Amino acid sequence: MRQLVRLENDADGIARIIMDNPPVNALSHLLRIGIAAALEKAAADPAVKAILLTAAGRTFPAGLSVSELEHAPKDPSLSELCDRIEMCAKPVIAAINGTALGGGYELALAAHYRIAAPGAHVGLPEISLGLLPGAGGTQRLPRLVGPKVALEMMLVGRPVAAEEAARLGLIDRVAAGDLLPAAQAFAQEVAGAAPRRSRDQRTGIADAAGYQATIRQFRSKAAQNPIPAAGRIIDAVEAAQLLPFEAGLAFEAAAFEDCVKDPSARALRHVFMAERNNGTLPEAEGAKPRGIVRVAIIGTGPSMTSWAVCCLDGGLQVSLHTPGAADRVAAEAQIAEIYDQAVAKGRLADGLRGERIARLAADAGREAIGQADLVILAPAGDAAAAEAEMRPGAVLALAVGPGQAPDFTGLQRPGDALGFQAQGAAHTSRLVEVLTGADAAPDVLATATRLMARLGKIGVFSPAEEGGIGGAIWGGMIWAVEEMMAKGAAPAVIEKALRGYGFTLMPGDVLSGPAGTWTRDFSEAEICQRCLAAMANVGALLVQAGAARRPADVDLVAIHGYGFPRWRGGPMMVADLTGLMTVMQTLKVLAGEDPDFWAPAGLFADLIKNGRKLADLNG
Repeated sequence: MRQLVRLENDADGIARIIMDNPPVNALSHLLRIGIAAALEKAAADPAVKAILLTAAGRTFPAGLSVSELEHAPKDPSLSELCDRIEMCAKPVIAAINGTALGGGYELALAAHYRIAAPGAHVGLPEISLGLLPGAGGTQRLPRLVGPKVALEMMLVGRPVAAEEAARLGLIDRVAAGDLLPAAQAFAQEVAGAAPRRSRDQRTGIADAAGYQATIRQFRSKAAQNPIPAAGRIIDAVEAAQLLPFEAGLAFEAAAFEDCVKDPSARALRHVFMAERNNGTLPEAEGAKPRGIVRVAIIGTGPSMTSWAVCCLDGGLQVSLHTPGAADRVAAEAQIAEIYDQAVAKGRLADGLRGERIARLAADAGREAIGQADLVILAPAGDAAAAEAEMRPGAVLALAVGPGQAPDFTGLQRPGDALGFQAQGAAHTSRLVEVLTGADAAPDVLATATRLMARLGKIGVFSPAEEGGIGGAIWGGMIWAVEEMMAKGAAPAVIEKALRGYGFTLMPGDVLSGPAGTWTRDFSEAEICQRCLAAMANVGALLVQAGAARRPADVDLVAIHGYGFPRWRGGPMMVADLTGLMTVMQTLKVLAGEDPDFWAPAGLFADLIKNGRKLADLNG
C-alpha cells in the first residue's frame, strides 16, 4: 500500500510531515489519518522543535474529494484535524506549493505560520459548489485579515497569488527562492517558540463597529444571490466576531451541513463532476492524440474569424484562406478589432495582443493548407476539395451552426473528420459540440479532446448525424414558448419568468412576436414548468436514442451554450431533483394538448420502474 504521509526529522530539530496523495493531494480519509498520526508522533518527540507541513508533487492539498461530501465524514474529519494542528504545542509551519484551495487552505490556516512558493495560490472556492468553508475557514481567516478580505475571498472564490496573499495577510511570507529551504529556515526561526494560533488572533475582529458595517454591506450585496451559501458565509463570518471560537466552529458546521443538502449545492456538485468527467470517451481510451500546432481556416464571415481568434488564443499558428482579397482584409480587420476591444477593456495585455497577431498568417498561400495539422472549414464549404489539399494525418473540422449536421459524404478519409458546432462566437463561447461520424478514428477523438482543453472549451461529443444536443433542447424550449404564446401568454411575462428562474439567454425571435388571441393567464411557475419539462423530455429522448452520451452532457450543453443557470444544474439535474415521476406526470398532462410533442420519453418510465435517476446513467 502506498505511504500517503511520511515523517522525516533532521538534525536541527525540524520534523517534516510530507503529504503524498497524487495527483492533487486530496484530503482523503486515509491522508487525514496519516497526517494526524505523524503530527502526534512529532509532537511527542522531545528532539523536535518545530514541524513543517509540506506536500510532495506539484501542489499542496486541494481540499476534500467532492464525493466525500455525500456522506458523513470519517474520523478524523478535516475540522478535527485542523483543531489538532492548531492545538499542537510546537510551532507548525505550512509550506505551500502549487495551490492550497478549500480544505487545503483551511489546513494552512490551522498551522501557526504560512510560507508559499513564488507562483503559488491560496483560496476558499467552496461557493462554486454551493458551500461555505467547513473546517474553520470562516472563523480563522477573519481573525487574521478582517471581514472584508475574508468575505471577498469566500464569496468570489478566486484564488489569490502568493505575492498578493502575503500583502493581504493570507500568508506570512513568500519564499525568495526554492520553497523547502526557505520553509526550513522559517521553521528554524520559530523553533521552540510558543505557537501562534489563528483562533487567538484579534487583529481582524478588533474594530467591532467597522466589522459590523462591513457585514451589513456584504449582506446587502448578497441579497440577490440565489445560492443560499452566500448568505450563510456572511452569517458565519459575522459569528467569528460575535461568538467564542468553539461556538463559531459549531455555527459554521451547522451551516455547512445545511448547505450540503441544499438543491443548489447538489446541482453545483453535479456540474463540477460533469465538467471533470467531460471528454472521457471509451472509444478513445489509450489512443495517442495527434499534434496540433498549425491551423488553416478556410472560408469567410464572422464565424470563421471567431474560430481564428479562438485558435490564436490557444497558442496555435493560424493561416486564413478566404475567397478573395477583400474578404482577407475584412477578416484581418475583424480579428484586430476583437483584440483591440479586449485590450481596451483590460481583458488582454497589449503585449499578448501583439504576440497573438504575430501568429496569424492572413495572406498565406494554399500550401499552408497542406502544412496544417487542423483545417477548419466554413459552413457550406467544399469538404472534399479541402481534404484533397490536406496532408495525410491532418484533421478536418467542419464548422456548423446549432442544430446542423456536418456532411462527411465524399470524403476519402472520414475517420479524420469531425464537426465543430459553437453556440454564438467560438472565441467567446465556453461550449463546443464536437460532432463525430461513425468512422471517427480513436486518435482523432483523443486529439479533439486535447484541443478543446487547450482552447479552454467544454467539448461535448455526440453523433454527427443528429446535429448536436443544443439545437434539439433549445428547440424544445422554443416549442414550449410558442405553444404558450399561441394560447395568449404575453412575451414579457414569459421573459420575466425565465429570467427570474435564472436563464441568461432568451428565445428572442419567438418572444418578439405577438401573443395569440386566446388569452390565458400563465403563472411564472407554470411557464418555467413547461419549459423545463420540454427541455428534459427532449434530453431524455436524445439519451434514449444515443444522440447524447449521458444526461450530464445535456446539462453541460444547456449551461455553457444556452444560458441555463449553473446553480440549477441543467434540465436533467432539475428533473432528478423534481422527481422523475412528477416530471412524467406533468408531461402526460401536457400531452393532452399536443401528444406528438409532449409524450414522455420512454426512458423516464424505465428509470422509475428500476428505482433509478438520470444521474445514474452518467457513469
